[in-house]
Amino acid sequence: MKDFKDKVVVVTGGATGIGKSIADKFGKEGAKVIIAARRENKLQNAVNDMKEKGVDAYYKVCDVSNLDDVKALADYAWEKFGQVDVLVNNAGIMGIPEMIMDSSRESFQRIFDINVFGILNGIWAFGNRLIEQGTSAMIINVNSEVGLCPPGPMGGHYVSSKFAARGIAETLRLEVPDFIQVSCVFPGMVQSELGGSEEMTQSGMSTGEFISIIWPQIVNGEFYIISHPWGKDYVAETADEIINEFNRYAPHFEGDEIYNSRQLAKQMIQ
Repeated sequence: MKDFKDKVVVVTGGATGIGKSIADKFGKEGAKVIIAARRENKLQNAVNDMKEKGVDAYYKVCDVSNLDDVKALADYAWEKFGQVDVLVNNAGIMGIPEMIMDSSRESFQRIFDINVFGILNGIWAFGNRLIEQGTSAMIINVNSEVGLCPPGPMGGHYVSSKFAARGIAETLRLEVPDFIQVSCVFPGMVQSELGGSEEMTQSGMSTGEFISIIWPQIVNGEFYIISHPWGKDYVAETADEIINEFNRYAPHFEGDEIYNSRQLAKQMIQ
């Protein structure tokens, strides 16, 4: 999808940071934009700002961890415009840094409710309706660089939520019809409220630079949408380690197709 004029775009977590910048860009390209988040005052400010820029913008208060809220968001979008063309599952939280051994079920649950089930709720509320609609559509899941490789200790709950979200996106793109494009965005540190402190939010890439990097990838229909150069080095370290282990302990051999997991999975499904 390369032309977004008069398309309907729904962005969760769209009141601030990356979500707001994505909403701004779609609006600049002529889309009708609905942003969703939990804080109505932030939503009002964001929509007023977009309207001042000439964007046809609206908002809906929504907690993405609540499936009924997300279904209500979908209802609102279809009732207002009769269609949805792009869903951006952007809402996410980071949580307080802590060692896994010192963490709790509650701290993991809170992050998974938003970072994992927030995305699933978006897919559940919008997905089948997009398929039934039968027109070109996009589902864009905003993940994190840590969904490709853990940056270090003290973030097990956040990292694992992003690995899970990546797995959802990877599988979803194998399941949807060809007219639905699935993409997964893997930002490094970007200036936003995700960091939880003013100091952290000012230390990353500006949202303007970030959008300028990811936008051509969105337009080109890429699945892996990346932005921060050092992410390549972190991924390469992990990939090299894994490949070296395969070469040492599980190299290819004649007749090894009997252990081809993808082929075995297809046979099981059939």
